[in-house]
Amino acid sequence: MAKMFRTFALVLAALFALSLMVGCGGGEDDTEEAAAAEFSSANPAGGSEIAANAQITLTFSSDPGDVTANGAAATGSGKTRIVAGPFPEGALTLNISWTNGDGSTTLSYTVKAADNTAPEVTGGTVKDGAEDVDPAPLNEDGIEVTFSEDVSGNIALQTEAGDDVGWIGKVEGTKGTLDPVAGKEIGNETTYVIKGKVADAAGNETEVSVTFTTKGKE
Repeated sequence: MAKMFRTFALVLAALFALSLMVGCGGGEDDTEEAAAAEFSSANPAGGSEIAANAQITLTFSSDPGDVTANGAAATGSGKTRIVAGPFPEGALTLNISWTNGDGSTTLSYTVKAADNTAPEVTGGTVKDGAEDVDPAPLNEDGIEVTFSEDVSGNIALQTEAGDDVGWIGKVEGTKGTLDPVAGKEIGNETTYVIKGKVADAAGNETEVSVTFTTKGKE
């Protein structure tokens, strides 16, 4: 009888050890490797003309790890990296490589003289200082601001006191837009300010400030 109990105990111990091994193995199978990063886009896009003091923003599908351009380290984090000038004038080829996925790509540009001119607001739905502006079409179609060159940055619609109205601002290319949001319509006889900051590819910045006043109720 004692021999039988010893045998039974050994079998239980063996089964317990086997279950631990299977459990550990399953944990390894469940471990997922990070997805290899793929190149998504460059801004300015390859093939375009850039200033000698421009910055090029690279975007990837996921964190690319360490990124180099012609052997020099790019800056940034997450899915984006920045390759900054100065670049030599003339034809430029950038050999981009990254460690997450051991990927690489090539970008070509034509480099012109350094750009030291800040972008300007050249027009839009409302002019700075405008009065008696009808709020109805703005509440329906939104507001547009145009710039003298391609820019990046942000704009927002605020009250004269500096409170955000809550409209959705977006800046892309030579255009900034403010899209209205239901329940956050602008009113009559009120002063509003389009505020923000934009910069061109060379890093020249412009503070945006467009003030307008809506008309009274009819």
